[in-house]
Amino acid sequence: MPAMTRWADLMNLVANQHGVVTRAELATADLSTRQIDHLTALGRLVAAGHGAYRVAGAPDTFEARVLASVLATDGEVWASHRTAARLWGIRVQGGEQPIELTRPNGLSAARRGVRVHRSTLLPAGHLTAIGLIPVTRPERTMFDLARSMSPMLLDRTVEEVLRARLCTVGALHRVLAELGGRGRPGTRRMRAVLESRDTDYVPTASELEAIGRAVFGSVPGIEWEAAIADEQGYIRKVDGLVRSARLVIEFDGERFHGQPSDVTRDTAGDARLVAAGFVVLRFGWIDVTRRPESVRATVDRLVLTR
Repeated sequence: MPAMTRWADLMNLVANQHGVVTRAELATADLSTRQIDHLTALGRLVAAGHGAYRVAGAPDTFEARVLASVLATDGEVWASHRTAARLWGIRVQGGEQPIELTRPNGLSAARRGVRVHRSTLLPAGHLTAIGLIPVTRPERTMFDLARSMSPMLLDRTVEEVLRARLCTVGALHRVLAELGGRGRPGTRRMRAVLESRDTDYVPTASELEAIGRAVFGSVPGIEWEAAIADEQGYIRKVDGLVRSARLVIEFDGERFHGQPSDVTRDTAGDARLVAAGFVVLRFGWIDVTRRPESVRATVDRLVLTR
């Protein structure tokens, strides 16, 4: 293959790899070790890990740093733990963290800016790729993070993952069944988080609803995301319902209730619910975060008297 063709193929490869290239890939374009070192000295190539480079001018993105770390690590590896979470858009606490990778064999290792974990259990169903970056699936990522998260933060993060539809409750249960065991880090915390979430669990639509469920979760007989109909037919799915008290609870966030058309729709639905004998209570962010005891007392009184 002519040298120019090999170089053009290399540039196409680099374009698809976030501007990252390995020394071995540079060698396929007939660049000698001396030439590679010369390009590095000139700033045309920027060292991005052991045996990996970023082409000058390519943006220094998080994805580029992760891919460079993957390419610079021997054997099969996948972005994992907090690195995988960031790639999936899952919020995790903490400042700048080292790139975290997992591989199926060999010793765990640490290099500057990179931490490599070892796992003897890496089923194919736990692995995927985002573009060219090999990464653990969200459900596996959550199990890997469970050991280092507080129970409250883990519960909140799992809810965020489900709300974003990055995975299903069933997928989380499956990973727990495949990996969980006595003494295995994260098992107890993940099991506790999933105890209240079976396969027909409906995740919250917002942070407001998640907090609201925590405030009213112990109200006797409360159901979440319950559909209600009257003689005219389907009305809507309400956030919370206590059938015995014919009480409806709704959480009013800007995302789903902030537009004039939303208000009109809600008002019409509320009128049908009231006509059907329901009491409708609406709570906003201030209600459930600043005065949770007060709003809970209001609900408790209604449930008791009705």
